[in-house]
Order: sequence, then C-alpha cells, then structure tokens
Amino acid sequence: MDERDACALVAIAQKDGGPTREVLAETIRGLECLAHRSGSIDGEGDGSGILCDIPRELWADALAGARLDPSQALDRRFAVAHVFVPAGEDEIVEAEVRRIFARHRIRILLERHGTTRTAALGPRATAGEPRFWQLAVQVLGPARRAGRRLYRVGIDVERETPATIVSLSRSTVVYKLRGHPQQLAAYFTDLADPRFRTSMAFGHNRYATNTTTSFERVQPFAAFAHNGEINTISRLRDEVTSLGVALSRDGSDSQDVDATLRGLVLGRGLDPIEALGGKMHKGISRIPAGRGTYRSGARRATANGRVAYQSDISKAMPRAGRPGRKSPCRAAGAARTRRRR
Repeated sequence: MDERDACALVAIAQKDGGPTREVLAETIRGLECLAHRSGSIDGEGDGSGILCDIPRELWADALAGARLDPSQALDRRFAVAHVFVPAGEDEIVEAEVRRIFARHRIRILLERHGTTRTAALGPRATAGEPRFWQLAVQVLGPARRAGRRLYRVGIDVERETPATIVSLSRSTVVYKLRGHPQQLAAYFTDLADPRFRTSMAFGHNRYATNTTTSFERVQPFAAFAHNGEINTISRLRDEVTSLGVALSRDGSDSQDVDATLRGLVLGRGLDPIEALGGKMHKGISRIPAGRGTYRSGARRATANGRVAYQSDISKAMPRAGRPGRKSPCRAAGAARTRRRR
C-alpha cells in the first residue's frame, strides 16, 4: 500500500494525567506532519479532527460569564454536547433537540454559537458546513447512570431530528471539520484559546474510501477512530441491528463501529475490552435480545462517574482493586463469586 493511501492517526497522553496546552499543540502538529496521509480534492482535505478532554477552564469561565456557578464544570453530572445542525433549519431543529434533552431530564445550562470561522474553510466545506452548536448540560439524578442516559438522549436526537451528535460526554469532546489539520485551530476558536488544556488527545486525518466525505463522516467519532476498510461491516450491521443497537444514520463503516462500541458498552453493559477484544462478532450472538446488561467472564461493566480524561466508554471499565483487597464479581448466569484482583 502506498504510504499516502491511508488515514493518519496521532495519540498523545500526559503521563501524570494533568491537562496541558502542549498536548493539544503536539497532536495538531502531528496531524500536520501526516497531512499526506489524507485524501485531498483540488487541495481541499477529506477531513481532520481531534478527540480530547473537556476544556473545563474554558467552560468554567463561560458559565461565570453567564452568571452561573463556574464550579459546575467540575461536577460529576456535568457534560458537554457538540452538535452539527443542518444549515437553514437550525432554529427548528435546535428547539426539538432541547425538548429531547428535557424529556430525558438533562438540564441545559448554557448554549454556545459562533465559535467557528467559516473563512477558514475551503469552498466544498463551506457549501456543506453545518452549524456547530455547543451545550453545557447537567444530568439530573444519580451520577452513576449519567453515561447511559447521555447515550440514550444522543440516540433519540439522531433518530428524531436531522442533527448529528459529534460528541456528548462528561469527559471528552470532539472537534472535526472537512479540510486539513492546519485549519482546525483556525476554524474552531476553542482550539486557539490559551485556556484550552487537555491531558490526552487523539487525532485523525481522513482518507475517504467507501463513502464521500462530509463534516459528519470525519473522524474521530464520539469514542472511536480507525484506519482502513472494515470488510465484515455488513455482518456486524446485521448482528447489532438484530439486538436493537442503534447504528449511525447513513454513516460509514467506521461510524457504525463507533455506534456499535457505544451501544455494547453504554447500552448493553459490556466493558470496552469485551466490546473491542475480538468479541464484536463472537460475543454479540451471546447477548440476549432485550437485556439491558450483559455479564461475561467474572466482571460486570459499571460506570464509576469519575471526572477524568477517559470517555464514558472507558469509564465503564471495572476498576482494579487495591492490593490485598478483594472485589466482588459476577459470572454470566452463575451465582455471585469472588476473586482477588
């Protein structure tokens, strides 16, 4: 394979887990160095994006500027939604999205518009540019259930409206566009803000193959990004659809893998290792249809609700017990057992 005929992937994490400006800058620099690993039509890139921590300092200041309590940005029930809304019907769509959030008992604290610069885009991207809508929200009720409720509200938004959920999480956000990585900070004002800090960042340059490019199909998605074609995607789509897992709307193969991963972890209760570790095909057939959770091996996936850089997907992973302590576990279809972790 020619080294130019594939997507580019960049991943950087701060060893001590502390958020810094340098992690974001180095990730964008890495994507720029790999700009040749991206599709391009008449000098306009297929797409570039970054998944990173919620910029909590930026959101705390935004809340304070709206005369709201800035400490809410650190609350375990605080989350940020990034939404693409089709141009021309934005007000109608946004009103319906607000009703869906309210129906799920998710309170909208603050809305942000105007945080992009259209002048940074090329002509094709400008023609298909959606409205970028940011929401700071609070999940009412127990924090331990927040990840699953955010997943469900995202499903309903995409099922009932033409809006696209770019990311909706208590810990991570996604910024992506149709174009080259050099345009990311020029287009998204957040990424150029000196208050923006993250402890990790995952970047992707798209090389479109099976589908045409658009803002919505650019990676990373809410929990996943990938390089290559997925030749078994038809079988995967059939299997997860039979379980009632919601797939993307007219999406690419990568979009549907992202939807499957989130559906299995947040919707069905698998932990991420089970969902990714060769069990997407082998394990799906063992999940009883209609079950809200799935127990496999000797552990049960739970959301711990910590405020950290991991996404709600990674938060579903069981925590290792402290040395010398025992953790309760449950085997599939068996009585409760214990094992030392």
